Amino acid sequence: MKIAASSAGRVLLLSSIGHGLMHMMTAFYAVIVLTLAAVWNLPVEKLLELYAPATVLLGIMSLPAGWASDRFGAPVMMVVMFAGMGLSSIACGLVPTGDTLALSIALCGIGAFAAIYHSVGIAWVIRTAKEQGHAMGVNGLWGSAGLALYGIVPGVLITLASWRAAFIVPGLICVAMAFVTAWNLRTGRIGDRPMPATPGVTAGRAEFWRVFSVLSVTMALEGVIWQAVMFGSALVFETRFSGEIAALREGFASWGFITETVLWVGFATSLIYIVSGVGQYAMGRRIIDRYPLKTTYVVASALQVVAMLGLAMGNGYVALAGAIFSALLSAAAGPVENIMIARYTPSKYHGLGFGAKFVVAFGASPLAILLISWIRGATGSLDLLFFGLAGTSLAITAVALLLPSERSRSAAIVAPQAAPAE
Repeated sequence: MKIAASSAGRVLLLSSIGHGLMHMMTAFYAVIVLTLAAVWNLPVEKLLELYAPATVLLGIMSLPAGWASDRFGAPVMMVVMFAGMGLSSIACGLVPTGDTLALSIALCGIGAFAAIYHSVGIAWVIRTAKEQGHAMGVNGLWGSAGLALYGIVPGVLITLASWRAAFIVPGLICVAMAFVTAWNLRTGRIGDRPMPATPGVTAGRAEFWRVFSVLSVTMALEGVIWQAVMFGSALVFETRFSGEIAALREGFASWGFITETVLWVGFATSLIYIVSGVGQYAMGRRIIDRYPLKTTYVVASALQVVAMLGLAMGNGYVALAGAIFSALLSAAAGPVENIMIARYTPSKYHGLGFGAKFVVAFGASPLAILLISWIRGATGSLDLLFFGLAGTSLAITAVALLLPSERSRSAAIVAPQAAPAE
């Protein structure tokens, strides 16, 4: 079926909003936990471990979500995602003080419903977009905006109200988006279509298994790096920016404004994803749509070594620069993985293909949470973790060299154009 430009635009908008909310709500616990530790009088490491089961579900639930998308359609699954994620977040905010089991169960709800997004929303955008790299850039910008807000939103809501508001307010927004998406679906304003053919790409069984086998290794290892930066950077900044944060708090207190440490840590973590989001948007057309995907992927993986060393060895500002650089490189690598999976997976199995991808990508994420808890508890810092991840980045680079090569966009334009699927 043909997709009108207006429908494709709505698909991109709704999917992008979902991307932003999904990333914010699967990361904001890293900031909220700093306040919970004080209110509940429990160690940060103990409370952080409560999120590990949710990260497992964020991975493994991607596969059934992808199957359901192939069966019931991407728009329907987006409605389910918004509603389930929102209600689970509201449940987190209503947990009795000190009830770690109830909080862990509610967090699992966020992880399970958030798992729907990557196996559904991204594939939906790629299938309906005219310029895939540009659409991934826009979509990635929203995702990075969500990651930027994961520090600001809970920091502001905790400062103005409480940790409960930090869960409940975003949850209400998600429920509202479920109604908006359902209305657009019911009135025929959004649709879907099979994946169009891509010039210059030979998509057979051998090529699919080659791509998926290589990406399974690289995505699993990158998932550990991504989660380590997301959840570890707040702990790094809390320590290495302690002097600067104390000075800021004193300065604002002299003007009559009492601020919490978590607010400034939240701003620092948000800066990571503000910069990387803008960078990803720029890379959509300038790099991903112009240069071979394999080259972009290999270079981004190799440069992660520098970013990890910055987090391991630098002072507060160098660590912040390392975290920003790491997020920017991940913002380049992620869309490449998504486009390659879309191009080499048959359209009727798109949901399963993306579901399998994110089972792998997020399946290793709990390892990052456990490593953060163990290494910080044993050494008092995360330096050893990021040194290890620098070596991991070298391994990712070596494996990525096994990916098949594709022609650049300029070469593809010269090639005979295949007719898009209707």
